[in-house]
Amino acid sequence: MGDERVRATQKRGRLTLTKEEIVAEIAAILGIGAPRMSTGSTEPKEIFIAINRELGLGLDAGLGKHALARQIVECAGMTWGPDCESRGATVTSQGLEAVAASVRALTR
Repeated sequence: MGDERVRATQKRGRLTLTKEEIVAEIAAILGIGAPRMSTGSTEPKEIFIAINRELGLGLDAGLGKHALARQIVECAGMTWGPDCESRGATVTSQGLEAVAASVRALTR
């Protein structure tokens, strides 16, 4: 993921990947193609469905993005906080980072 880290932006004294880069990282870990991002860098629900499918988590794919992402994080024994989601159906960058960390943990 070296190229993505080079393109990362500096925020609050640390490197932060864009939402698109986080989704691409998750897809790479899973060995699948990254789904196309929606308007305004909104993460597609497909990435959460793919995580559930590829890792055999057995979660209800009919859940909304917030609930599905939260359950993925909780499957890894990690915490989903209020900073992980925003109004509407958007998962924040922090939420996507938590999902990525969970995928890394669940694939070790």
